[in-house]
Amino acid sequence: MKADELYREALDDIKHGYYNKAVSALYFSLRFLAERFLLEARAPIPRRDDKLANSLDSMGLGEAAFALREMYVLRVKADYREESVTREEAEMALKGYVKARQTIEAHRMKLKA
Repeated sequence: MKADELYREALDDIKHGYYNKAVSALYFSLRFLAERFLLEARAPIPRRDDKLANSLDSMGLGEAAFALREMYVLRVKADYREESVTREEAEMALKGYVKARQTIEAHRMKLKA
């Protein structure tokens, strides 16, 4: 799955000090997971980032919504700002990603039950 591939790439990027690439990969991995969850829940999949996070929030995935918003800010920093993402920011994004992924997976299991 694309989300897993991006996650593995992010881990490798962090290991090698490519923090801008890492947070971008984590963001898109989480976005793929969020979209898959909404698809399985038969909910609309918004294209806008803020609307996607709002959809997760409204379905009880506040932690995942928060992580998606935080990673979006870091992705913008990585891709559009003069300054680069720091190691600390990349590690924070990774921790948020792991928690958000766990939240989404737990809710996916509830859908299947």
